Amino acid sequence: MAIENSPKSAEKIASIDHLLSRILLLLPLKSLLRFKSVSKPWLALISSPEFCRLRLPYPNPAAGLLLQPASDHHPVDYSCNGLLLLRSKHGHHIYNPTTNSCSDILELGEKLGEIREMSLAFDPPESRYSVICVRSLGTDYSRFVIGIYSSGTRSWRPWGDPFPADVDFRKGVYWKGAVHWVSVTGGNSLCFKVADQVLDKMPVLPHRYIPIARAFSSDYLLIQSCGSLHFVEYVRAVIRFEVYEMRSDYSEWFVKYRVNLSPVVPRNREMDFGYVNPLGWFNWNFSVLSIVRGEREEDSFLVLQTPSKIIRYNLVCQTFENLYEFEEGVVVEGSLRYSCVGGFEYIESLCCV
Repeated sequence: MAIENSPKSAEKIASIDHLLSRILLLLPLKSLLRFKSVSKPWLALISSPEFCRLRLPYPNPAAGLLLQPASDHHPVDYSCNGLLLLRSKHGHHIYNPTTNSCSDILELGEKLGEIREMSLAFDPPESRYSVICVRSLGTDYSRFVIGIYSSGTRSWRPWGDPFPADVDFRKGVYWKGAVHWVSVTGGNSLCFKVADQVLDKMPVLPHRYIPIARAFSSDYLLIQSCGSLHFVEYVRAVIRFEVYEMRSDYSEWFVKYRVNLSPVVPRNREMDFGYVNPLGWFNWNFSVLSIVRGEREEDSFLVLQTPSKIIRYNLVCQTFENLYEFEEGVVVEGSLRYSCVGGFEYIESLCCV
């Protein structure tokens, strides 16, 4: 009798699980994290990739921004779709700030050369992630090798042959399955396609400024936000610049926003460096920390820093507001507090690390 009724019992259990899943999807993340401890079935349900995809659709807008003081040791190396790559004296770690869970990464041996940068590759629809490590080839700092760490195997494997590169490995950005690195000297910018394990060239970047101009307080930002890849290059003698976006078919860059900081300057006189550079340009003291895309176009904004505050500049309305003002004791006249690497987006994620 029990055997005859087992199909109906299985259907009943499946129906209950489906109903439970629909109820849990309506709860805030903090409640979901607490409910993981109710039972093993609840833990398995809430941790499943399918449930995570339904609860946090991709792309997921940023819920916050992590900034690191320029003078401090940088514990955060990389941010990717809700996961952080951390560095400590004990090695490297993957950390999910939403679930407060952490996993150690097996360290590479030193024989391959000095680590130039480590990048994190994670797509929320997938439950696994990879770490891409770029190392110099012995004492040759113009040739590099790549190692790939997989969360599935918890191990490293080498990739390909040594290759020459003239890119800034510090600011790698993961977007659409590839880690991207910018060349600021006019060379080839590169991207490493993780799934295919192919190193390729990026579409030509829209560099505006001549090399001698870049030598005077210039910087750039390459960043992914809410599924879009953006590039901005600015010289601090110019308070008008463009924000570029990569087309979805990866064919070219186009101007997405035009930024005019003229209205910002009168209300933030600390941006005035007080001198003219050798080109005869007046310098301004600011940097671009992040570009944040919102769920609506009008919610997209630029995050700027001046010596005394963090400013939110709306990219559509071209309005601005102060996000945060530093206490007087931590403000050093003429200096910028946060690292030129920029801000790391905090994105909610239920991924198990």
